[in-house]
Amino acid sequence: MDQSRNRLLLFILILIVGFLSFVSGNVAGKAGIDVSGSILGPEKVTNTSKGKPSDVDFSVFWEAWNKLDKNYVGDINVQDFVYGSISGLFNSTGDPYTEFLKPKDNERFKDDISGEFEGIGIEISSVNNLPTVVAPLPDSPAEKAGIKAKDVISEVDGTPTADLAFNEVIDKIRGEKGTQVKIKISREGEKGLIEFSVVRGSIKVSSVTNKVQKYKGKTISEIKIRQFGDDTESLFNEALAEAEKQRSSAIVLDLRNNPGGYLETSVSMASNFLDGGVVVTEVDKSGNKKDFKTNKRAKFKDVKLIVLVNGGSASASEIVSGALKDRKRATIIGSKTFGKGSVQVLENLSDGSAVKITVAKWLTPNGSHIDKIGIEPDIAIEDNDNTEEDEVLDRALEYAIQ
Repeated sequence: MDQSRNRLLLFILILIVGFLSFVSGNVAGKAGIDVSGSILGPEKVTNTSKGKPSDVDFSVFWEAWNKLDKNYVGDINVQDFVYGSISGLFNSTGDPYTEFLKPKDNERFKDDISGEFEGIGIEISSVNNLPTVVAPLPDSPAEKAGIKAKDVISEVDGTPTADLAFNEVIDKIRGEKGTQVKIKISREGEKGLIEFSVVRGSIKVSSVTNKVQKYKGKTISEIKIRQFGDDTESLFNEALAEAEKQRSSAIVLDLRNNPGGYLETSVSMASNFLDGGVVVTEVDKSGNKKDFKTNKRAKFKDVKLIVLVNGGSASASEIVSGALKDRKRATIIGSKTFGKGSVQVLENLSDGSAVKITVAKWLTPNGSHIDKIGIEPDIAIEDNDNTEEDEVLDRALEYAIQ
């Protein structure tokens, strides 16, 4: 991944770091910072860099640190102090997308965006604060063991999930290939807990799946995008090439439950269907605007296009669906999208941790800001969880042949 791509990350992750070393006491006179210190760290940081606060008083911070270190009855882990302090710094913004990632969280994030990791191969989410299986991945150890969608994970290797944070549940389930994990789940209609012993394997999640089918005499391509990750653009181009080869009369682009990814990939994807013009506009802190325009010839500008969305479609998914809707290039079917209209930048820190900061908002081509609002579909329909049918896809197929 080249440097420019690395600066445009998920969920859409698009940071400039210069202020974290104070918590460990390792402060030097770099970047225009002069320090006067106390026993555990600097009481005061005087920043001489232009445009920065001229005087920051940390005496209360170190006062609190010293009291906790001296009086706390439990074991003290100084590294936890440091990470907790950094997390507090980022949490103080009130922005859920501006955050600090510990080394393990950062590693997991990179695994997710690459689509490769070691584990049992299940997608889980927090439902009513309970870790719940969305679906086992096809041919994964979890699927082979018999774990099913909507199973609620109650215990992992003897530890109740009620005692764990959601990310800790994920960490305990993941692990080295060839090792075993014991999982207890509760399943609707079953009494008591069901236990599975699953041997972890190497998991590769393709971000794009493609199916070309005949539907009532018409050839239709269904392209499902799980996220805008490392392999998405190349796989999507392959799917489009197959649609062209099969002479598909319509393309159904499924962005449901797609949380986002690379901004550049979303622009490139939309460019296949738009004959020039703006895909998305970025607005920074100072109100400066930057237009991201189509970046390729629109080979599929005349193919009938349907886009599927729901409440799990966020960020880069909304860039694509928003652009195609505003430009009247596609019919959007499903339910209202998540509503994440901000841009983050991710920077790695020296110990393997990382920081993510919201640096801009983005607008659809018509100038709409969808943050916390979402995008309304042209045809509203919800999937019925109580049936085996995919009502949204069925409606899209019917629309495709009209």
